[in-house]
Amino acid sequence: MVIAPTRASCETIELALHARVETLLQRKHGAELIEWAGAGKGFGIVAGTGTGKTLGTRLIAEAILREPLRIGVVNREREATPDTPSWNVIVVTTGIARRWLTDGFVTPRDTLIVDEIHQTSAELELCLALGKRTGCRFIWLSATVDPTFYREYLSSDEMLETSAFDPALRAHVTVEPKQPEAYLDDATIRRFVRENRGVAVFLPTRAEVERLGEGLAARFPKLNAAFYHGGEPIRIIRPFLEGEVKKPYLLAMTAAGQSALNLPGLDTVIIYDARYGNVVDRGKNVLHRLYLGANEILQMAGRVHGRVANGQVVILSDRPLDFATLKPAPPEFQLAGDAERVALTCAAIGVDASGLELPVPLDRTAYREAMARLTSRGLIENGRLTRYGRDVEALPVERPWAELLVHADETLLPLVAGASGIDSLHRMTREERDLHGALVPGSDHLTAYNLLVEAVNQCSTLGEVHGLRRHVFDEKALGLWAEKRGVLQKAIEDGALAMASVYRALDLELPATIPYADRDRRAAFIDLLARIAPFELVLDERTVDGQDARISKTSVAGSWGAVAGNLRYFADRFGTARASIEGTTIPFDLVRRYASYGAPQVVLAGHKHRQGLGISRRLAYFGFELEHDLSHIEGEIPDALQAEARELLTEGLLDGSVEHPDRGRIVRIVRDLDEYWRRSGGALQGVDPATIRALIRAQLEDVTSWAGFQKTPITLDAEAMIPLDARRHLDALPTSVRIHGDASPIGYEVRNNLPIARLYLREGQARRFVAEDIPVLDRPVVFAVKRADDLLQAEDLAGLQAILARPLPRRMDPPGRRGAGHGPQDRERNARGRGGQGGGRGRGRDDRRGGGGGGGGGGRGGKGGGKGGRGGGKRR
Repeated sequence: MVIAPTRASCETIELALHARVETLLQRKHGAELIEWAGAGKGFGIVAGTGTGKTLGTRLIAEAILREPLRIGVVNREREATPDTPSWNVIVVTTGIARRWLTDGFVTPRDTLIVDEIHQTSAELELCLALGKRTGCRFIWLSATVDPTFYREYLSSDEMLETSAFDPALRAHVTVEPKQPEAYLDDATIRRFVRENRGVAVFLPTRAEVERLGEGLAARFPKLNAAFYHGGEPIRIIRPFLEGEVKKPYLLAMTAAGQSALNLPGLDTVIIYDARYGNVVDRGKNVLHRLYLGANEILQMAGRVHGRVANGQVVILSDRPLDFATLKPAPPEFQLAGDAERVALTCAAIGVDASGLELPVPLDRTAYREAMARLTSRGLIENGRLTRYGRDVEALPVERPWAELLVHADETLLPLVAGASGIDSLHRMTREERDLHGALVPGSDHLTAYNLLVEAVNQCSTLGEVHGLRRHVFDEKALGLWAEKRGVLQKAIEDGALAMASVYRALDLELPATIPYADRDRRAAFIDLLARIAPFELVLDERTVDGQDARISKTSVAGSWGAVAGNLRYFADRFGTARASIEGTTIPFDLVRRYASYGAPQVVLAGHKHRQGLGISRRLAYFGFELEHDLSHIEGEIPDALQAEARELLTEGLLDGSVEHPDRGRIVRIVRDLDEYWRRSGGALQGVDPATIRALIRAQLEDVTSWAGFQKTPITLDAEAMIPLDARRHLDALPTSVRIHGDASPIGYEVRNNLPIARLYLREGQARRFVAEDIPVLDRPVVFAVKRADDLLQAEDLAGLQAILARPLPRRMDPPGRRGAGHGPQDRERNARGRGGQGGGRGRGRDDRRGGGGGGGGGGRGGKGGGKGGRGGGKRR
């Protein structure tokens, strides 16, 4: 089974398997590859572009099978057929491979050939882990990347590294601290035209690529300028790939073209040293603007470096960069940021995540939260998929859309199926877009669906491609429509293909035309969305865990209710993670309709001398608390809540939060017993926290009312519980040591049933601290340093020095500062003369700070900031 990163790669690999073309790889290393493949060895091939890695898959497959190849492709576009079991070479995408590995269709006898393994994704990383668990042999092909990790992780027997690099064709490489617009001025473009050059420019975003390609095409008619990114179909630049475009030309590309495109006549590469990449932060993928890695630069430059005569490579960067010293780096993995995908896969095969040897450490907290969320939604029970979970997982769309499809009726099915294949309205459209007639105020989902409907109904007919009944577009008509609307053609084609796959999975007939989201369907869709709530939710610009989240600036969703959709995390220029959402607004009346009261809870009510017990009931909507009802308990506690009340009172006595005649004495004794227990390293019997809690809980067994609790005496005798000799020994342990003339406190802890002593240092002390200063105690010494608002902890002296060497994080303006915003959007607003949504001081009672009052004006003539929050005072 050959695993390809994309559907387009499947087609390329299929052509390679049918072709017999002698390549550099085959000429130099063909005998080795045949020997390794025939001997059942696992191995890896690391080779640059142009060596013939993909074409080598035929050679490897023939050596493994030793029989004629029967080749087939299975992906979203070309689904499995009755002939599939007869194929002995199957090319699949990562999603199909994961499903087959999960369902047990792949056995230890099968060989997995992973093409372009350096193009990491959560799906690919799961395929690798599942293949290892199954016991498959791996043969992997990679571009310029450090192969050390893959060789060890996949237990490769052999390793082959080769290159098409010719030292005689070494390119002239320069690094210039300029922006692309500044470098590509009129003089530079005229030089390209004069020298008849073929130029590729790599930029980080689709918008930058489009602006550059369209701008140069308009300004320089003699230059064949165009652009390509992942949102465009490959046929857009097919003339470049087939050598039909004459030089001079310039093709602006995102990283989508760095390894997949071979451009005849290319002799100049311009690389802007910037990219947007995900960094895993507490189990979430947070988008950061980063410098390019060594692998990306080597891959982009490798289009001409060492391959063509008179090649030029220009790297536009503001950092010191020595191209000659760049070395391939290990791959960057994505799986740690997709805990839900891991949880569903583990539930499908009935194992915990620890039972999979994942290529990257998983955030266990995020994994547990994902398991709890999926369990509460009814998809997982006792660590395995429920029937509902299996129905959801069987559909070829993401989990939230699959849940909606399972619950949708016939009227809503076209709408849900169509919207499920569109990544987002933002990624579907260009910066300049025309949504007139398709716009559904408050819903990105329905607006994107209406665009799909219009394109399908106007530009397609029902046909059949690779055995799948689907809408076939007229390329010319779709191109004209997309240009008028400002919509990406590929997004429309992918959406129509996804819709056809959904109907195929549901065994339903695909309609020739699909209905618009009219008033009735809109209301029904939003009601379904509110009732099932499969997406992430934002209410009052807050996520369910209390994080700030704003509606994306390109979204058409509104703030008159909850917003259901996809949260995207990004880092501002200070590196702080922010969140934005795009999706569909759920009105407050629907939020309240589908909210539910939780189970009653016993709580402490009142303060000090008027304290008592109460029953709290919370009205919540999928984790968001809407209302909180509290009623005082007069007299006896209801029988069903008495055990819970005793637990609450026990905790209150331990932490001193509950009023009782013996409270002060009990708190002091509990604190002393805990200190003795920690000083003993957990060796003292009968005074550990669990035992003390049980002793107090037992004395409350007969309590059935607040009055009865007040009359119940609580006793603990520390002297009787700890022998005198043991107390004297523990009292003699030092509480501080003198370091450079100053006293530094020592705290005693028990960690993993082992005793430790923690030495608390000021930052100045810690910087002068050396090994000779470590006090000699009867247990290991660890360290803690107060730095700014943080308490930094280290296990040893080296760790202490490492954390002190880190620079202090840059702090943003405090929320109370007038006009202070919370990210790039606010800074843009301030520059335009609008205040950010800062927290100006409100004029509440006693001049206390209002709850997020309006910020001050931003620039000249600026307006006030956002409206006051709940409980905030007036805006000044």
